[in-house]
Amino acid sequence: MADIEIVTETEQANNWLFEVRVFDGGRTHDYKATLSWADYDLWCRGRIAPQMVVRAAFLFLLDHEPAAAILSSFDCSIIRRYFPQVDQTIGQYFE
Repeated sequence: MADIEIVTETEQANNWLFEVRVFDGGRTHDYKATLSWADYDLWCRGRIAPQMVVRAAFLFLLDHEPAAAILSSFDCSIIRRYFPQVDQTIGQYFE
């Protein structure tokens, strides 16, 4: 299983910006991901820290595609374009 490190978290006007590092198969992958307040509320209703929601989003993605296939910069809302089931299943990835 890949290791996920939240490197930085920056709160912005309507979202958070995260720098995320994934260690997978001997390789390191760096990403920038934003999480809107709306998606945060939809996915966890404020029950867990935003960084844990982003971590769950990466766990979800890594279950569905290799780390090298994940966009290097994206907003978490784009996940549902490729995987519509994310809204119903992301809660399984909260730790």
